[in-house]
Amino acid sequence: MLSGGVLTRSVVEQQASHSSLSLARAFHLSESGVDLAIHELRVDPNYTGAGYADFGTGLGGYSIEVISDGLSSWLIRSTGFYPSNDPTAVNYAARTIETIVRVTKGTGPGYGVLGVQSMRFDGWDHHNIRQEDRSSMKVDSYDSRRGPYTPEGTHGDLRVCTNGHEEKAVTLVGGVDIHGDIVLGPGSDPETTLWKIPAQWTSISGSVSVADMTAPVEVVDIPMLPDGGRLAISGHEVVTLPGGLYRFRKVQISGHGRLVFTGQADVYIEDALEISGNGGIDTLSRLPSNLTLYVKGPRVSISGKPSLFARLVAPDAVVEISGNGDFYGAVTGRKIVVRGRGDIHYDKALNLYDEALNPPRTGDPFRVSILSWREASP
Repeated sequence: MLSGGVLTRSVVEQQASHSSLSLARAFHLSESGVDLAIHELRVDPNYTGAGYADFGTGLGGYSIEVISDGLSSWLIRSTGFYPSNDPTAVNYAARTIETIVRVTKGTGPGYGVLGVQSMRFDGWDHHNIRQEDRSSMKVDSYDSRRGPYTPEGTHGDLRVCTNGHEEKAVTLVGGVDIHGDIVLGPGSDPETTLWKIPAQWTSISGSVSVADMTAPVEVVDIPMLPDGGRLAISGHEVVTLPGGLYRFRKVQISGHGRLVFTGQADVYIEDALEISGNGGIDTLSRLPSNLTLYVKGPRVSISGKPSLFARLVAPDAVVEISGNGDFYGAVTGRKIVVRGRGDIHYDKALNLYDEALNPPRTGDPFRVSILSWREASP
């Protein structure tokens, strides 16, 4: 009886040991699936996962499912199986990890201004050269995570980029100060692609370089949202909206009209965005990361006096920014024209990577941040 009891106990302990080992292996396999999903999302934010991947007989495998919430968060559900995904296998184990990550989408890898075809910065003001009054158009950067913009807190980390390589693809007219680098499209000749008129009135604190490959351009796809039609705000009208996703055919703000967002918002515009006069958009806490404007149409015109805090993504549009208001955030357009007395301030909080570890360059990956992690039932 004693021998039988010892033998039975040994068998039970051995089975428990094998079961525990299988569970541990399945857990590590599920972690490997999470790591793979994060790697894929850094390259392609549209990655949706993969079916069961088997590492061989007795080695187990994992399956990955990636679900987007339509904003900037993704759910990664990774299930590890050992020794295979056959529930009838001896010592079968399965464990699932659910991880929520945020994939930072920007206007290009670290670029504050991205003109797909061309860019023009015009330091002239109503036919008067701004240099005469010792002022100039400034294109610089700051970090809203460290506080509001101040002239003393500016940085020279800005990248002004174009994928164009034709003559005058980047034109600096009058008094223009670029506090950062200019990156020209592949095949460019800096002597002809970059024009400075007159050269002695322009300033570039960083370098002028030619990219090895074109900068990635974010495509604007209008999601299946309720159609808000044409949003026109004029006079002294104020329209207040909570945070969320919005879709409009056209947005026009003029006079003293104001569009106020009380939360983080993504706005999709099918046709055109027009802001003029004293009208404008109020972004929550004046943080560009709280407002993204996606324009699919061919035209964006911003000429209002108030400043705009936003990330503007309009890869197929001619983007015209003028007037006295400054632009804080980042901007992408097919052609970008900036004129008047307004300046461009790139917010480094929109960055896609840790600049200290990975300096800006064409082709840098998206940034993936883990928001939460938990083990779930398989």
